[in-house]
Amino acid sequence: MLPPSLWEYQPNWTLLTFNILILLGKVLGSREHRYDYYPSPRPKFLPGGSNFTFHQGDTATLTCGVMDLGTKTVSWRRDSSLQPLAIGEMIFSPNTDYKIHHPENSFYWNLLIKNVQPKHADTYECQISTGDKMKRRMHLNVIDDDTFRKPVINISGLFHVDKGQSIKLLCNATGAVAPPDFIDWYKDGLQLQSNEKKMVTITKKFSYATRKMSSELEIKNAQMSDKGTYTCRTSDLQVTSVNVNILNAEKPKIKRVPEGDKLQANTFQGDSSGSTSGHVLSEKFLFIVSTLFVVYLILWSHDAS
Repeated sequence: MLPPSLWEYQPNWTLLTFNILILLGKVLGSREHRYDYYPSPRPKFLPGGSNFTFHQGDTATLTCGVMDLGTKTVSWRRDSSLQPLAIGEMIFSPNTDYKIHHPENSFYWNLLIKNVQPKHADTYECQISTGDKMKRRMHLNVIDDDTFRKPVINISGLFHVDKGQSIKLLCNATGAVAPPDFIDWYKDGLQLQSNEKKMVTITKKFSYATRKMSSELEIKNAQMSDKGTYTCRTSDLQVTSVNVNILNAEKPKIKRVPEGDKLQANTFQGDSSGSTSGHVLSEKFLFIVSTLFVVYLILWSHDAS
């Protein structure tokens, strides 16, 4: 039996060549795809506030900035509702108070609420249409003018302290809607912190019922260098200051006498010395007169005898 000729293997060679070309095309295609593929960056929120407060009747603005949005969309949702308020610039709420403000080529998709009322107070979410639904939550406070209180701040305590004693200052601050988030202390423009080594202590107390925050500053064993201007500043930018003086108790205290009192004292002293000298002269005169009278009596009795 004769061996098969090369011609008989031609179909196998053709199929093998075809498979090789397909494989080569896949390899080259994958390399080309790998070098031309650049994944888009993940969107991210720009820094912004999480607590917004407006007066009743104002236009409330909740800000939401997003970088590298790409083909994704920004939507707004109210926490008390499952339905979206807006997707992109399209409003889905029947309430016409809502509007999306997105300037051209801007990163911001802000939610505007016209003529805001206490009923609008809620937590809102700014969402990005990613697989994990990136979102940022923010709370809207609406101040009813009937319950609005003007912020008040004051400092109490001893403003004149003897050297070696303690400086104690109390700062009370009342917010319009809620107590301030924090209170900072400054001396001559430099911020103070609690420091056990320097014997500086700062304590704070909150009261949501009275919308008040209190902070006490205590500096033990006050020295002359502790003299200066002490400032209390709140998170809502209320500021007040007092001057504290340190008295050096070791120095003798000299009582100052007004000029008028000095003149009266000198006049009184002059009158007193004059009366005293006159009294002495009177005594001398009586002594001389008495002596002469005794001598006269002796001589008279001698002549009579």
